[in-house]
Amino acid sequence: MESRELASAHRGASLQRPALANTVSSHMVRLVLDTAKLAGVQGPHLAHIGGLDRSLLPYNRTRIPTADLYRLWEVLARTAGREMGVRAAATAEFGRLHVWDYLIRSAPTLADGFRDAARFSAVLCDPIAEFHVKENGDQLQVTYVDTPTNEPVDIVHREFALAVAVRRAREGFGPAATPVRVDFAHHAPTHREYLVKSLGTDNIHFDQRSDTITFLTCGSASGSLEHEHDPQLREILHYYAQGLIDNARPEHTWLDTFRSALRETLSSSNEIAVTLDAVAHRLVLSTRTLQRRLTAHDTTWRVELETARRELAVALLHNPALPVKSIAHQLGYRDQQTLSRAFHQWTGQSPSTYRRSL
Repeated sequence: MESRELASAHRGASLQRPALANTVSSHMVRLVLDTAKLAGVQGPHLAHIGGLDRSLLPYNRTRIPTADLYRLWEVLARTAGREMGVRAAATAEFGRLHVWDYLIRSAPTLADGFRDAARFSAVLCDPIAEFHVKENGDQLQVTYVDTPTNEPVDIVHREFALAVAVRRAREGFGPAATPVRVDFAHHAPTHREYLVKSLGTDNIHFDQRSDTITFLTCGSASGSLEHEHDPQLREILHYYAQGLIDNARPEHTWLDTFRSALRETLSSSNEIAVTLDAVAHRLVLSTRTLQRRLTAHDTTWRVELETARRELAVALLHNPALPVKSIAHQLGYRDQQTLSRAFHQWTGQSPSTYRRSL
């Protein structure tokens, strides 16, 4: 089954964790922001990510909209290159990703460790993103599954996911946890040395069916990459991770983030039409994914666009120096008459009458 099919098959995970849907851990966002700073990407490059309240990032239970993380990845890919996913993994010293970092090394075997990491991946990721663990003879395969967004973001964040998984495996189980093969669904880079160095193998393949790490499980006498572990500590970690999932506090809902992006697009648009494609690009989503998410939130593009137009029209009419014709064009209407008809439907007044009443 291909990555996109796997993502579709497991899409119900986000519905089972409504408080976490379309959000990620603040630890993840803080790590990417720190990586951006180290790469010299900050200030004006990140200013457009308006939904990100950096004052909330230190709190363990705070969740940040997934769309903001994707926009961060997009900025890094555009300004610093596709290697930024691996560079973020290199920045992720043990403990930076909070409780998730301890799950793999606290298990008795590498396979159990990845199962624990997969079971509680929502403490770190959007619930729609998952790890799938499969043992096949003497091989252990760990596959990362997420919904596709666009190519730069897919590349950097999937390379990050596999690189950090390999790093945590080595930290918990030593050199025997070095992969023997790594597959990526995206196309090959011009130079792949940065991946070889990070993953510890040059047996890397691109344009594959999934993003998968393959380990050999025969690295110890027992044949399962076992090590000493504390079962009580493992139980405590499970309890704590589940508590974070159950008591998460989203900073914003996904719909809040979408509406903010729509308003930003309307406010900055010099075009006649504000399109679904334009807002999807701002959110770093495919148009189809954006449509599906709007449907999941019991709304539509048309309803949201007209609501945003009404709110912005009312705000702009408070500026008497701004011609109604200019307001119409900013809102994506062909002419002043089209705005007047819409405004009358909203308020029972024309824009000019409403302005005179202020």
